[in-house]
Amino acid sequence: IVARPDLDTIVEFLAALHLENPVALAPDEAAAAQLDARFGDTKPDDIHPDLALLMSTSGTTGTSKLVRLSKGAVTSNAIAIADYLELRSDDRAITSLPLHYCYGLSVLTSHLAVGASVVLTDAAVVDPCFWAAVDRWNVTGLAGVPYTFELLDRQRATGVERLAAPSLRYVTQAGGRLDPAAVDHLVCLGDQHNFDMFVMYGQTEATARMTYLDPDAARTWPGSIGRPIPGGSIELRPVQGAAPGIGEIVYSGPNVMMGYAASGDDLARGHEFDELSTGDLARFNAAGLLEIVGRANRIVKIHGLRTDLDQLEADLANCGITALCTGDDNGIVIARLDETTNSVAHDTDLLEATAQLVAIPPARLAAVSLPAWPRTLSGKIDLPSVTTAARSIQHASTDTDTTVQHAFELIVGPVNAPSTQTFASLGGDSFSYVEMSIRLEPLIGTLPSDWHLQSVSALTALAEDHEPSTSKRWTRLDTSVVIRALAIVLIVCTHMGLYRLPGGAHTLLLVLGYNVARFQLSSAGEPGRLRKVSTTIARVAVPTVAWIGTQMLLFGGYSLGALLLVNNYFGSAWRRDGRWEYWYFETFVQSMIVIGLLFAIPAVRRAERRTPFGFALVVVAVTLVFRFQIIELGDSYNSMFRPHMVACFIALGWAAQRARHVWQGLLVTGLLAVTSVGYFGQVDREWRIILLGTALIWLPTIPVPRLAARLIGVIAAASMHIFLIHWQVWPLFTPWLDRHVALAATVATGVAVWWVLDRLCSAARQQRSRALRRVSSGNDQAGSL
Repeated sequence: IVARPDLDTIVEFLAALHLENPVALAPDEAAAAQLDARFGDTKPDDIHPDLALLMSTSGTTGTSKLVRLSKGAVTSNAIAIADYLELRSDDRAITSLPLHYCYGLSVLTSHLAVGASVVLTDAAVVDPCFWAAVDRWNVTGLAGVPYTFELLDRQRATGVERLAAPSLRYVTQAGGRLDPAAVDHLVCLGDQHNFDMFVMYGQTEATARMTYLDPDAARTWPGSIGRPIPGGSIELRPVQGAAPGIGEIVYSGPNVMMGYAASGDDLARGHEFDELSTGDLARFNAAGLLEIVGRANRIVKIHGLRTDLDQLEADLANCGITALCTGDDNGIVIARLDETTNSVAHDTDLLEATAQLVAIPPARLAAVSLPAWPRTLSGKIDLPSVTTAARSIQHASTDTDTTVQHAFELIVGPVNAPSTQTFASLGGDSFSYVEMSIRLEPLIGTLPSDWHLQSVSALTALAEDHEPSTSKRWTRLDTSVVIRALAIVLIVCTHMGLYRLPGGAHTLLLVLGYNVARFQLSSAGEPGRLRKVSTTIARVAVPTVAWIGTQMLLFGGYSLGALLLVNNYFGSAWRRDGRWEYWYFETFVQSMIVIGLLFAIPAVRRAERRTPFGFALVVVAVTLVFRFQIIELGDSYNSMFRPHMVACFIALGWAAQRARHVWQGLLVTGLLAVTSVGYFGQVDREWRIILLGTALIWLPTIPVPRLAARLIGVIAAASMHIFLIHWQVWPLFTPWLDRHVALAATVATGVAVWWVLDRLCSAARQQRSRALRRVSSGNDQAGSL
């Protein structure tokens, strides 16, 4: 199963467990194909009856063997986690981690084990959409690896505290060691924002979790990994050469793996382990809690001399140097962060400091400074990538034109064919995507939307042409946000007669299609999808109907068709009677109804998921049949404002969002030009739409002055309300104000209306949420009685 965070994946996984059909979870189609090649020919009779799940370690399928887990291991670990987290049926987690990663999967299984819920999203924790989902669905639990909290720390530095979400009840951390100071900080945040902080320790070979540190213990012992999970036990087995009281963690429990699998033949093997030797060295502290002190395999032997890498890190720390040490018997790599640099670089000072501490020839040492740590899918520091990058630098030339290539080698591994290899072909993932974006932006500037599909050589050429800016007065906004703000100003400006700049409304239709594909279709397989589409429709239809109805009562002049948002098909031909002023809102509502009904069909959802861009092109083709009037519907008057005629713009926005390759973007751009030219018979309007649509296709973000960013965002957020009321508002200002000032006053009035309604809706949602909690609490009490 390609483990996407969607309903189909969950159903397939649970059905496989229920029917006792073992499955392997893969991060993408390429990894799934590799697994099929290794295990796909296995016959059912050759599979051990207890085998339920194959999972790779550290979130990668590049290893030579997979972990074999029984259904009992999956179930027992889920129940144990739910036990110590005290999960309840009204809890809600969110897919903050990949499902093919044992930690991410354990979040799902532990919550479902008690009848709790999981919000499915593929948004990253740095994405505002992720936190919008947290707020919308009242998420109670967040799981993170150390890198998750590092990303949140970066946002906190900008004044955004994501962990202040009022619905959060518990936060969990695993997937690598978190610095005790960071644990202590998260515990304090929990005290401040009313969530419990749990530190956990585990391995894929133990299904997920082996120990946990509860919030009370974390306040006193932030450097500990706690005590064994319910049903498990820990023994510290002596290790030769280790200090007294220190031993290797050996775990026993029902969640220990059956064994490993390197080929299909291994799937017939039974339970080969009743305990797990973790390779981690630990001791019990004064409170009887476990503290990890190192790894048993962190010893290298070079020129006959043994070097403890943990001790070397400690010795460097005593010299005031925070560094990471890795390597093997061929040499030692020492690396440290230097966020002031844009690329991996030799670190002469670090090399000299290390050489003073070890009796190893300098030729066997590689010391580098890195702008950021490379990460695995699970968010851990990717030590092999650090080694590869450091040794590449050690032997590379000093030419600066390899800066982009160095970044690739640092984060995703060796680049052997720069003219053809891309981020995607080198196995880049969602974690490294963020890190690589951060690395490339200072080198290239505005990243192409398909940069992950461009070759290393092509990106190097972009870097050579880029002139870095040292200004901090600029920031970047999502292109669709900038276009929404600009389009609504063009609309009001044109309708006021200040300047004639038409085309804004049809540009907003492109943005509508873009956002439908980005947000609505991404959750097309989730439960309650029709309700979600209905909510979106209601957010436009209700205020529009209320506004038109109020005007009908007070002033008259509007028809029943306008009130019911069907004037575009049943209204008069006379455009200037005011009844066509709301054609955009009618189109929005009618189009969303069609899309909602279409995606209520399972076969349609599956088809769109299989070939997202191909499906979008089919939609474009269907709409162009009406655009070029191969099929005509209704009378010809005002046809440019009717849904079947303007649907081509919505479909083109949809295709723009789904375009992932250069040729796809070019194709959508060409289709946009073909569709727009001649549509209105107004060259300036048509080219305005083409230019703004092209920006939407090719520019993921747009640089704007930092002082203007907030204003642009507010105008974009209020665009619907500005559009809705501007017809009646601007005539109030123009008799006594300069028209430029009247334009600003009209926009400001729309923003004010949006602000008030938004606050009222937020208060209503909070009230409803509190009421639901009271009902849920009452039901729990009744159940207890």
